[in-house]
Amino acid sequence: MLFLFLFCIYQNSSGNESGADKLLSKEQKQKFDELSKKSFEFPDSAISEAEPLLQQYKGSDQKQIRARLLKILGNSHMNLSNNRQALEYYEQALFIYRELDMKGEAGAVLNNIGIIREEQGDFSGALKRYMESEAISIEVSNDALLSLSYTNIGNIYYTMGRFDKALHFLTLSLRLNEKLKDSVGISKAYNNIGNVYLSLKDYDQALIYYNNALRINKSLNRLGGLSTSYSNLGLVYEWKGDYGKALEFNRLSNELSRKNNDKEGIIHSLMNTGNIHLLRKEFNQATIALMEAQRVSNNHPNGFLKASVAARLGQLKLEQGEFDESISYFKEALTFANRINSFSMLIDIYKGMAEAWQGKGDYKRAYEVLILHTAAADSIYNQENNDRLNMLRVSFESENTERDNQLLKQQNIYSQLALNRQQTIRNLLIIISAIVIVFSLFLYNLYQSKNKKNMLLAERNMQINRQKDELNQLYKEQFKLNETKNKFFSIVAHDLKSPFQTILGFSELLSSEYEHLTEEQRKDSAANILKVSNETFRLIENLLEWGRTQTGATHATFKLFNVRELVLRTLPVFEPQVARKKLKVSFELPPLLQAWADPDMIMAVLRNLVSNAIKFSPLEASIKISARINKNMVYLSVADSGEGIPDDIKERLFTLDPKVQRAGTQGERGTGLGLTLCKEFMELNHGNIEVQSTVGEGSVFTIVIHSLNSRGNKF
Repeated sequence: MLFLFLFCIYQNSSGNESGADKLLSKEQKQKFDELSKKSFEFPDSAISEAEPLLQQYKGSDQKQIRARLLKILGNSHMNLSNNRQALEYYEQALFIYRELDMKGEAGAVLNNIGIIREEQGDFSGALKRYMESEAISIEVSNDALLSLSYTNIGNIYYTMGRFDKALHFLTLSLRLNEKLKDSVGISKAYNNIGNVYLSLKDYDQALIYYNNALRINKSLNRLGGLSTSYSNLGLVYEWKGDYGKALEFNRLSNELSRKNNDKEGIIHSLMNTGNIHLLRKEFNQATIALMEAQRVSNNHPNGFLKASVAARLGQLKLEQGEFDESISYFKEALTFANRINSFSMLIDIYKGMAEAWQGKGDYKRAYEVLILHTAAADSIYNQENNDRLNMLRVSFESENTERDNQLLKQQNIYSQLALNRQQTIRNLLIIISAIVIVFSLFLYNLYQSKNKKNMLLAERNMQINRQKDELNQLYKEQFKLNETKNKFFSIVAHDLKSPFQTILGFSELLSSEYEHLTEEQRKDSAANILKVSNETFRLIENLLEWGRTQTGATHATFKLFNVRELVLRTLPVFEPQVARKKLKVSFELPPLLQAWADPDMIMAVLRNLVSNAIKFSPLEASIKISARINKNMVYLSVADSGEGIPDDIKERLFTLDPKVQRAGTQGERGTGLGLTLCKEFMELNHGNIEVQSTVGEGSVFTIVIHSLNSRGNKF
């Protein structure tokens, strides 16, 4: 579990209160301005002053003043991480501003509501508010508010992993700030764009944007901006592995934050420093930095920061093997994460806590926490599915309404045409003798017009039917996805229950009959517990990887790597299994062969294939790993001499069908997820996985990926 704190700058605008200011005296206006400033610097004090004022104006016709007080209270509660109260005040303020048609103020409040929704993990609700603010900004030609909306839209796409859209909107914000000649806004835009490139691991581009922001902040002597720039530069060098430079930049960031009394900046720099020491296994220095971060966060109202510091301390103690302290810190982090309704943080906390309980040997509690982890992940998954279904339903209803309107228009056209023709015929009958030729020409033109309208109607009907078919296809695909999910969880429920029953059974036997068992029986029981635990761990590991691919959280990071070196790094983990079965493993790997893909994903696929080859190989059999290149494609094969795969199973090999699962030659059990995960990883790497198998003769699984020579053409 790795916490990296990027400074995604969310601007917060107080809006234009000119309409309300006209109702205030000079002294009152000064008081409201001071309250607005206090809502960010001393939120508790601002609340104690604003609430009596709100009661004073309750029921009066001075709605603009009440709206401003509501927004001040919303700002105060948001800075105290009281998101529920903040939303209530913002929604009331938004209702008044809309009622008074004060669009600029409404747009500013919408942005603040979006920020809270985003902190709660409601990305769909946040994006809706930001886009409403964007539309208002364009309507009233408010470039400053539009830049704020673009920034927030770009940052939420960044949080969701949609880096292409994030760059698009953040670049729009940069261009608007350049147009407005807003140096502070430009520096923030540079930092935000640098964050995107950092997440894309394009460190050179990230450094360019961060250094641009640093240059502006130095020219303006902005201590807060300089602290942010140094912190971001520290992150770049941390990710590049240059920990010395990273520590130096974090030191500069910490000094400026303390000088500026910026507690949030102090906490972030300390956490980044602690993270670097943790990566270097310098546990004492990591403990000093993180404990100081916790001390500062205790006096800070932001619940997200409190949860982050506690979770990081939990991870530190976990890596030190101090499991009781680790669990204590994770529980503290859990309290704050629940308070701010952050599902994404809950997932990481539950994962760390489960690992701590497992380290203590309390597998029952580890399993209980893992269930909570799965439930949190499933909540996000279900929310995303519900959002997609709602969008489909709205689209479908919109299409039906549009089709009904089109049909109604066509009926009106026909009715009008019929009426016109009747009037024309009646008039023509009166003067038929004089205008026979004109009447004939008129009928001909009318006939042509009717044909054209019929053709237009037929074309529109075809278009409506085509759209209907597309919607039906989308519903079928969604239904298929739900079936896959249900099948997946039924497999997991079955495969998790069985190994845990085995572990509990052998554990109970050792606990209750230990003195009556022979040494050989004890070793056998311990070996069985280890075997089942390893299999269960592989199932959970594959489950987590599969879940990340399904939610779009897994992305391939393409780079060049040596195929032979990757294979040799993968194999040591299988030495015990190979020795146990007395297998002979041979290689045919060109030493200079290079491939273009994500080496971590390819290594995961190779591990699954080698594990299956060992599983289905009899005693003293042979396994061959070979690689070759053909037409700019690398073919990496794992061949075994096992029992082979029947044709009916081969057709469903890369699905979650339970019938595909088979026991190995010594009764080894599979997870049911490995080959499905391999298939999805290969698709993420623009490659493929092939299988050739003959019953009784063995199987050959081949990974097909791009070589060095195909890199420029493909990517």
